[in-house]
Amino acid sequence: MISIIDYFEDKANKYPNNALIWEKVDGVYHPTNYQDSLDLVQTYAAGLMSLGLQKGDRVSLLSEGRRDWLIAELAILYAGAVNVPLSTKLEEANDLFFRIHHSDSQLILASPFHIHKIRKIQAQLPRLDRVIVFGQLDDWQEKETSWQDIYQKGKEFLKNSPEALQERRQSVKPEDMANISYTSGTTADPKGIMLSHRNYTANVEQAFSFIDIPATFRTLVVLPWDHAFAHTAALYAFMYHGASIAAVQAGKTANETLKNFANNILEVQPHVLMSVPALAKNFKKNIEKGVKAKGRLAWLLFKTALAHATGTMAQETIKAEV
Repeated sequence: MISIIDYFEDKANKYPNNALIWEKVDGVYHPTNYQDSLDLVQTYAAGLMSLGLQKGDRVSLLSEGRRDWLIAELAILYAGAVNVPLSTKLEEANDLFFRIHHSDSQLILASPFHIHKIRKIQAQLPRLDRVIVFGQLDDWQEKETSWQDIYQKGKEFLKNSPEALQERRQSVKPEDMANISYTSGTTADPKGIMLSHRNYTANVEQAFSFIDIPATFRTLVVLPWDHAFAHTAALYAFMYHGASIAAVQAGKTANETLKNFANNILEVQPHVLMSVPALAKNFKKNIEKGVKAKGRLAWLLFKTALAHATGTMAQETIKAEV
């Protein structure tokens, strides 16, 4: 049995130069390879330890999908702590406050798009020690610090106490808790589902008994990264053979991010897309609308090709079952 950290280090050793994460910066997608990702994870883990983060402590993560979402989670786990991934759709008054308070989170990592939510409830969170912000702010408030500052603290920590990080990393076991993933709370207070490192690595191993994702494959992760399906099937599954993931360019609103998605597909050219029924239905609707706009002939050709493709797949499924 292996932990997420065992799993990640193994992939970084096997595929050091493969791109792990693609993120759009200044209008262009840039990759971060497996080895550089491991270096970042170790340095940020050391930075979190320099703040006093102990094994088993909880850290809430509130951000849209980005390179540093994955780096942050792995750094939290590397330091022996527990990540509490939070949906960016949560409102601060009840849902967000409940999860941060209930999980006993001592640190919060948040993107600039959502820092205002934390500020509104910060006074009600007595256990909160620090709010770490991905990127820069125009105005910094009490207890807030930048993700870049944590990186610098990590470099200093490694310089002075290199053995401390390795001791902490060696203490991480497969049965240790990795995440507290909250239910929606539609009918009652949300329930915090405690997921171990082994829950994740076992799911990935089992998935690859049915599927295969070559090292050359890319996926564009449009689902929220805190989503249990995206978390496992995209972020960790694509590491299995050294494949890569790309983040959708974040917008100030969910609708703006979805608009970016169409352009990002053309830029990333993913081999696989993870979806849920509502998103797939909307995606299909927009494709059909675009085809219809090209005229009756284009629509007829599209429907004929689609019928042929689905018919062929149905025949192949029947043959396989026989």
